[in-house]
Amino acid sequence: MDWFLLILVVFLIIARLLGTYKKDDTESYLINKSWVHCHETPPKHALNIKVLKVIGGNSVLAEIPREFLAEKIESTKKACFELRLNHIETPEYTQRGGRAAVLALERLLIEREVKAVFHHCKDHFEKSLATLYIVDRNVCLELTANGLAWVNKKYNQEPLYWRALQQAQIKGLGIWSLTRNIPPWKYRKFRRLNEPRLH
Repeated sequence: MDWFLLILVVFLIIARLLGTYKKDDTESYLINKSWVHCHETPPKHALNIKVLKVIGGNSVLAEIPREFLAEKIESTKKACFELRLNHIETPEYTQRGGRAAVLALERLLIEREVKAVFHHCKDHFEKSLATLYIVDRNVCLELTANGLAWVNKKYNQEPLYWRALQQAQIKGLGIWSLTRNIPPWKYRKFRRLNEPRLH
């Protein structure tokens, strides 16, 4: 009986220790400790927005500013809207690095004064595209520079973003510290092809 109690106590201690040192599931270890800042003054036509929620690594739910609403037709006047970060693509949430991108974006945007420059076109998901700024920092560029975003040459030919991407890859920041990275657009295509089809 004494042996049984001793084994039980040892088992409980080991289980407790394993629980304490459980791997960080938030992927915060992929966020660069010495975060690279990308300074860029927002254009004069940038609008103040309030980010209500981060939906994904490169999409947010934001409150529409009154001056922006005034320019819209009645059918599109909503209290808030979903927008996607221009120029970049972050890993999907179910991909490695996806949760890290969401966490980084929350740390950057929530409860901060954010400016947005809206682009007239929409992406293939029919979401409004915008470049976001915090004071004099370009958020889209910072995610790229810190290894939490891809640049898709099909939609972005901006040399600034490609340089930031290459530097992050060379330094092994964020997702570039991992092996076998798959671009999110290829990941989505692979998932679509492998989804079970209903007959």
